[in-house]
Amino acid sequence: MQLLKEILPGVFSGFQNPENQKRNRLMENWPAIAGARIAPHTKPSLLRDGRLVVWVDESALAYELSQKHRQSLLKRTQAVMGEENITSVRFRVGQLR
Repeated sequence: MQLLKEILPGVFSGFQNPENQKRNRLMENWPAIAGARIAPHTKPSLLRDGRLVVWVDESALAYELSQKHRQSLLKRTQAVMGEENITSVRFRVGQLR
């Protein structure tokens, strides 16, 4: 017999908005997608039209990601989230919250 506190999270997760479920899955998997060097300096944000905006805390890193790692991050994110859910990736410099 399971305790109520063990059952409730699973029950409530079924009621979540599908967009919120996608965002939660992205946030949970971001460290594995971005890697140990990049993940602490970035925060992903998924827009409704399938665009992934990655907030970066340093402009030099944002430039490097944009020039050298855009395609690989896109492909790794699509592998986790599905190609139909992620269509492009853009990098923006700003504070991570």
